[in-house]
Amino acid sequence: MTEEDEEFQRLEREAKMRALEDDDIQDYVRPWVGLTDEERNALLHLTITHSAIDFGKAIEDKLREKNT
Repeated sequence: MTEEDEEFQRLEREAKMRALEDDDIQDYVRPWVGLTDEERNALLHLTITHSAIDFGKAIEDKLREKNT
């Protein structure tokens, strides 16, 4: 067996050990929260008084607020 083969086997063993150690690590992901009817109506009112770009930004801002 060459030194290269031994090094490959060592790296393979280390990778397997790390995989066994990390078997229960999970990231918690919050469920998505949508807009309520009242929030949709309030944002719809913006389309009457503001441009479509402002409306889109307002929707993104509200969703970001609710989901962070």
